[in-house]
Amino acid sequence: MEGVASRRHWKKFYLNVFLLASYFLMLAIIVASLYQSAITVLGGVFMIVMSLCLTGVALYTVIRYYKNVPGFYMNADSIVFKGNTVFFWKDLERIELAGKRPFKYMLSYAREGMMLKFKGSNEIYLFDDMYTSTATVKRFITCHVVKKTRDTESSIIGPKISDALQEQYIAYSGNQLLNYRGVLLWCMLALLLYGIIMNNNVIFTVFLLGLSGSCFLWLSAYMYSFGLSDNYLVVRNPNLFWIKKAYRLNDIKEVVFEQQHSKLPYSLRIITADFESDLYMAGTLWNKKWVSLQKDLESKNIKVRNECII
Repeated sequence: MEGVASRRHWKKFYLNVFLLASYFLMLAIIVASLYQSAITVLGGVFMIVMSLCLTGVALYTVIRYYKNVPGFYMNADSIVFKGNTVFFWKDLERIELAGKRPFKYMLSYAREGMMLKFKGSNEIYLFDDMYTSTATVKRFITCHVVKKTRDTESSIIGPKISDALQEQYIAYSGNQLLNYRGVLLWCMLALLLYGIIMNNNVIFTVFLLGLSGSCFLWLSAYMYSFGLSDNYLVVRNPNLFWIKKAYRLNDIKEVVFEQQHSKLPYSLRIITADFESDLYMAGTLWNKKWVSLQKDLESKNIKVRNECII
């Protein structure tokens, strides 16, 4: 019977590994370069040890991520992980397709994913954002393992944003100038614009323009807002105005309020009935807005998993 193979998500997996490993390697090189400037022998030894430790952390990052996100293949009988580790569905004791799972990396933190528990083995975690085929995998498991049918559930075709424009919406948004990321964004853009106006060097001007665009895209990604009507949940970004997406309420399986890291803003994860999952960071929303959004979603029979808003 035809099965499903996993692929690691290039942007979420490989880019994370590259950036983290590069960061620690860069620190190792900087510390090593300070070796000759050490005043004492003990100071020089300390620099060398620190550089080696940071290099070890970079290597640990690569190894840990690959262990946390194994490649796998599954069919109606079993799931096979790279290295030829095989688990048969007949030995499955417990399965949870949604929820937070411990992502082990120096200090363990939680990521959205599914959990599989087979007889005689530890719990296996497969993290949603780390694979490109997560929704397909979950649909396959739902049909062939949970429901034990040969049917394959198809993905949902979402509505066009134009289909949702006639609705009356309650808006859930915030003022960027009352949020430190918003203030940081516009202050940085103002300083960069000043540098572009006052600068006469073409190459430096191009560099500042590129830096301005990068800062704008980076910080704007934290500033999503939402609209809720009787039939749709709409996602917009006031800065990235071309980003607009609508979800039918009937297509939504679950909404999650989460915070992926203590230094990141609260986010809204929308999980549709076909297990597709989208995450939107909304740093400008105050807690009162989040609480209001939860109440309004639940009043429309949408399940809300609140993991961060008190």
